[in-house]
Amino acid sequence: MRLLIVDAMNLIRRIYAAAPQGDLQIEATQSRCLSAIARNAEQFQASHVAMVFEQKCQTWRHQLYPDYKLNRPPMPEALQQKLEQVTQYFHQNGLPCIDMAGWEADDVIATLANKAAFAGLDVMILSTDKGFCQLVNGRIQVRNHFDRFSYNELMVEQKFALQPQQLVDYWALTGDSTNHLPGVAGIGPKTAGHLLDQFGSLDQLLVCLDQLDTKQQQRLEQHWRDAILTRILASLRLDVPLGINLSDLRWQNHQTTER
Repeated sequence: MRLLIVDAMNLIRRIYAAAPQGDLQIEATQSRCLSAIARNAEQFQASHVAMVFEQKCQTWRHQLYPDYKLNRPPMPEALQQKLEQVTQYFHQNGLPCIDMAGWEADDVIATLANKAAFAGLDVMILSTDKGFCQLVNGRIQVRNHFDRFSYNELMVEQKFALQPQQLVDYWALTGDSTNHLPGVAGIGPKTAGHLLDQFGSLDQLLVCLDQLDTKQQQRLEQHWRDAILTRILASLRLDVPLGINLSDLRWQNHQTTER
């Protein structure tokens, strides 16, 4: 069995932005999203599909770090007003839609992917969000629909020159501008990659500060708390109480064409 998990707003917002503006923009977005999902489900030979939405609310990340996702562009107002209609469209077309109050879609997706993989399913996450690459293993891959590119373990290593499980430590050092996460001031991608190659993990690096050159040692001594905070915020949760049966996610093959 195979499960396709769709990062719903990631897909909808990108397709909406590219759809012709006007009275039929929402309808075109719905149709193109359904076509994209059907195409990826067919290529992946998915037996189960889930669309994971997200409520606009404060989560545990905002409570821990109020500047989380600060200055991220808001959802277009016209799309926000029609979001319930869009969700109903997918329901009516047989797509299970999941929306967990108080949780980010990322954590819901991560929990669902992890539980499905543990149960023996192959999982594909449909999203352009690089944060999901931390989940990649022999059972889980991440698919960018727009670039038509999939991340398996080998592709993650080629892209980042790191193992998937090292990515949160990498972002802990470099920060993540997309989510407005601080990282360690003065440490960029090249240095972060070199340090993780040498020490393997952020924990081991912090234990071995006396082995670093003076500048790197000073930066980490000053900003190690920012690194730990960023790692916590960048790490996807695997403990969301889903309350979902796999049978609820059974996919009925749709024959659709993109308009």
